[in-house]
Amino acid sequence: MIVGVDLLVVVIAASVVTFCVNHVGNEWISFISDSKPAIATLGAFYSFALVFRTNICYSRWWEGRVLWGTIIVCTIRMAQQAHLWIKEPVLVKRLSCLAIIFAYCCKAQLRGTGIEDESEDGAKLLRKGVISQEELDMISTQSGWQPYYCIDAMRAAISEGLKAEGTNDEWKKNAAQAAMEETICTLANSIGGCIRVRSTGLPVAYDDILNTTGAIFFTAACLAWAPGAGLYNPFVVLIVYTIVKMIIGVGSDMEDPFGHDESDLPLEKFCEEVDKQITAVDERAKLITFDLAYGPATSHIPSERSSSYSTFPNRQESPLANGDNDIESGQ
Repeated sequence: MIVGVDLLVVVIAASVVTFCVNHVGNEWISFISDSKPAIATLGAFYSFALVFRTNICYSRWWEGRVLWGTIIVCTIRMAQQAHLWIKEPVLVKRLSCLAIIFAYCCKAQLRGTGIEDESEDGAKLLRKGVISQEELDMISTQSGWQPYYCIDAMRAAISEGLKAEGTNDEWKKNAAQAAMEETICTLANSIGGCIRVRSTGLPVAYDDILNTTGAIFFTAACLAWAPGAGLYNPFVVLIVYTIVKMIIGVGSDMEDPFGHDESDLPLEKFCEEVDKQITAVDERAKLITFDLAYGPATSHIPSERSSSYSTFPNRQESPLANGDNDIESGQ
């Protein structure tokens, strides 16, 4: 906050120092007032430390933003891969729901709460049918990180879905499992990175050094500026102090980018977008009446696969393989 008791203290202290320099005066005060080059050097060091701290805080904020971008992409990818590789509609829906739950669990985890908390979205997901009361209770009672429950459930659903695929092509199962496992590992690494950013703040000693240097600088600067600025000196000191305080405040807000401050990441919007896009993936799978692999140019839809995201299980079922023409031979 810009407004605070410290601003009043700065104005009063600067006024007292200005009065002493201009009306009382003695040798040591005059000596400090004439030491502008040294004070300018101290100000340069203080400015460097301030900029360095702000850059570190911004790097943490940016890393959190990048990691959450990866979470958004991979949760949507999980739903897309489920429609492509999993045949059982119940498990496809299960994976889509788990991807949505994962995003909301990440938000709750990074804010130090749980998805069941009143300030989080467990009740909303329950009303929408994304999660059951039994599973919500299970997530809230287990002692581990809540997002990792979703990861374990995703792996279980994928294993069961590929087991029930009913195809003899092992390479397809292996390819599907490898692709979906890569997505899950990326999700795990992303939330792990976010937890690391939240848990490891700036060293306390660094802020102590910055605050001490700032106190010394403003005290010396007030003495150095008093003869030239006169009665305006308290206002000059106040303006500079306010600017410095604003910069420090912005850096402190960015240090933990997952909170509720105005400069923090909009985690609510991120989760809502994940929910919206995964729901769109599910709806698109129901609306499309042709096979995406071949497009609407052919009216043939494989009878063995109900999902419009499916591909033909073998060469003989492809509409391009029917008839006497052979594209590969040029006939």
